[in-house]
Amino acid sequence: MVDIWLPYGKTDVCARVEGRNLMNIVKGVYGKPRVQDLEGELERALKNPVGSKTLADVAKRGDKVALALNIPEPGIAKLVVSAIKREISQFGLGSGDLTVVFANNPLTYGAHHIFNQLETEISSLGVNTAVHNPFRGNIYVGDAGSGIKVHLDGKIAEFKIKISASIFEPNPYTLYNCGEVGVALGFSSMETVRDILAPALKAESLGEEIFKNAVEASQIVNVDFSISVFRNLDGEAIRFFAGEPREVFHESLSFADSIYKVSVDGEAEIVLVSPGGSPFDANIVRACGCIENAVKIVGKNGVIILVAECSDGYGDPEFQRIIREVGGDLNMLEKAVKDRFSVSGFIAYRFLKAFKKASVVMVSAAPEYYASEIPGLRIFRTVNEALKYALNKVGGGAKVSAILNGSLIIPVVRRG
Repeated sequence: MVDIWLPYGKTDVCARVEGRNLMNIVKGVYGKPRVQDLEGELERALKNPVGSKTLADVAKRGDKVALALNIPEPGIAKLVVSAIKREISQFGLGSGDLTVVFANNPLTYGAHHIFNQLETEISSLGVNTAVHNPFRGNIYVGDAGSGIKVHLDGKIAEFKIKISASIFEPNPYTLYNCGEVGVALGFSSMETVRDILAPALKAESLGEEIFKNAVEASQIVNVDFSISVFRNLDGEAIRFFAGEPREVFHESLSFADSIYKVSVDGEAEIVLVSPGGSPFDANIVRACGCIENAVKIVGKNGVIILVAECSDGYGDPEFQRIIREVGGDLNMLEKAVKDRFSVSGFIAYRFLKAFKKASVVMVSAAPEYYASEIPGLRIFRTVNEALKYALNKVGGGAKVSAILNGSLIIPVVRRG
């Protein structure tokens, strides 16, 4: 018997799996421990940029600088803004010459809850701050090769110098959350968001397709300098890349692939998946994203066991309304999303689509009646009850995979 501890809320729950059933435990490397001298590490990255150009080579006296900030952790965000402020002060630019715009990515659920905290922290540095609004104040800047019309936040588009600073880590819907995805989805209009997401609605490789679309759209913006930040599972910074945007992107992507992508030998009949505990499993909308990763490694007609506390219920009234109205009818939902696109509808469609490949059950504190609103869903209070149900359904000899941090990992099935 093997005990597998899965993050659940602010604790862990134990799944007891027979050794003969256990196929693998899927987890990433996640990088080294926290850097002790964060300020020094960031300074070194800025002074020795990838692609050779420093901020001093990019911005000059008299310039106005816009910083597109896609960092949801206030401490790290303040560290980065402070470092940029020091750099630009060396060539005569003051705090008033720097405007920090906070990303508002609709696929990074819950980001809006920290805007006030971010604004408080960053405003204390004396710089200008603003939160991106996807519904107004955006300016058309061009078409991507695929025809995506890019409307960028005017507070960024109108500035001569554009800097991007972003967390670089997995996102089940976009493959990675990074500077390029942040620019395309977190600082653009809802029309641009729709053009990026809508074509991928039914994609088998969702993250890869959206990532490709977002990166392509971001290249229209012509960012002058970028910074990537990597974190460990505790949310602590572990690595910085800074410099010429395309060079930083390629260096960051290579590093990210090395710590987040995990090869898996074939599909399992049962997949246990945790989004990663709090805050990733605060509600159903946020938790269900990790099912995108579970679907990659579960066999046809298998069982996905989503281990997510969801103490806040659905987490999104619009998502709940859509789920209730369509009653599991994917064709109806597809038509609704195409006729009147919404991110909530997009997420609902992807959630219900998983039920076409496998049964989905939850280990959750969510109310039992939610199961009646989502056709095919069953809710259990303990992981071992759910596992027993799954084994009875697909057979006692079924192979089991466990994904411990489903929001921060990219499983890749080896074929052949």
